[in-house]
Amino acid sequence: MFMMEVSLIERDEKGVTIKVKEEDISVLNILQYEIAKYKSVDIVGVAQRHYLIPEYEFRVSMKHAGDDPFKVVAEAVGSALNVVRSMKEEASSIVSSSSSNSSDSSRSNSNGSK
Repeated sequence: MFMMEVSLIERDEKGVTIKVKEEDISVLNILQYEIAKYKSVDIVGVAQRHYLIPEYEFRVSMKHAGDDPFKVVAEAVGSALNVVRSMKEEASSIVSSSSSNSSDSSRSNSNGSK
């Protein structure tokens, strides 16, 4: 199992650029979506340097120099985790209700019902 590797590339007065290795871009797209909801964020983007290398640069630029991009990233990660947890609960609920429905129908079929 690979562990995602995150490192700081650049920090300036209005933003931060982070390098992410050994992770799928989908995770960063979810994070990008969550960060874009913040009114204090000017630009958020993900770039892959080469399509064969799973290494991405993630940039968050704030509208004002005093705003903290790390705080926004941390809050957005928490928000994204809540969304994923909610999706997991919904999927588990669907699977469990689906499996109980299929076991009910298999019992009725074994009793001679059609």
